Amino acid sequence: MVHRNSALNWYFCKICKGSVDHGNDREIVANICRKLEGIKSGEEDVVDIIYDENHEADALDIDKAWHAIHFILNGSAWEGELPLFNTILGGAELGEDLGVGPVRYLTDEEVKCVALSLSNLSEQELKSRFDPDMMNALEIYPALDWNRQDEPEYVFAYLEQVIDYYLDASRKNNAMLLYIS
Repeated sequence: MVHRNSALNWYFCKICKGSVDHGNDREIVANICRKLEGIKSGEEDVVDIIYDENHEADALDIDKAWHAIHFILNGSAWEGELPLFNTILGGAELGEDLGVGPVRYLTDEEVKCVALSLSNLSEQELKSRFDPDMMNALEIYPALDWNRQDEPEYVFAYLEQVIDYYLDASRKNNAMLLYIS
């Protein structure tokens, strides 16, 4: 069982790991891989990467739906089992606390495991996990009352984007940065 506590908005940023078969992209991928290794060794500042305009286009902003998505996937406010725990709250920490927690990363293999697990969940199964009474009891962020009619639509719209994002990252052999901003 893995446990983490955090708040605010979640942003995901794909970081390539591997090679791409077209000229200029290969150089970009190699540069990003060097930066990730530099972050892990302390030679690069992760903030310089996550706020780089070139990487922002690849980021996925899931607004305030992160906590509800974690609950739907794990049945818990803060805990869960791998690999689904990694979808929102997982990953190895990189660097210091940015005020709302450190940036975390998933390797390309961890991204593939998350993507496979997400792809094995049917829409019906995911929707059956939306439990407004339990979500209210656990104070799942951000809703004050998960029984409102518009709440499921809000969460499932972002959950669909998260699933697509992981599937795309997995197909491209990408690793991923996860962070709150």
